[in-house]
Amino acid sequence: MFAMRHSVVDLGIVCSDFDESVRFYRDLLGMEVALDIQIPESTATGARLAPRGFRQVRLKAGDTLIKLMEIENPPAARSFDFQAGIRWLTFILDDVPTVVAELKSKGVEFMAEPVSAPDAKHVVCAKGPDGMLIELVQLPDD
Repeated sequence: MFAMRHSVVDLGIVCSDFDESVRFYRDLLGMEVALDIQIPESTATGARLAPRGFRQVRLKAGDTLIKLMEIENPPAARSFDFQAGIRWLTFILDDVPTVVAELKSKGVEFMAEPVSAPDAKHVVCAKGPDGMLIELVQLPDD
């Protein structure tokens, strides 16, 4: 393993509907905007991140940054069907049932009700933009 300067990995999401993605992560989930920048074409194409320059909004999720990409002519949204690639983002919370109730009151749609798992008291997935599942996990009581 290579030496990492930060102990977390940031995530980049190509948005089919950038405004909806910002609304979901910032307004519904309550993430704070850390940075709103323009990535120049030379960087985007030089690093092979994208076919042209793009806007990127970085949102804080604990120590992780979720980077949302706004690009001209974005690709179509993915479905919620099981498929290859990143399927979900996991957030470890203190009180999943309370958060689920709060998010439902804001209009967030969940795939099912919370269930237990061998390593978790509660696990539930909400539908996020572009087919991304938002997994909320509450660890067992000590």
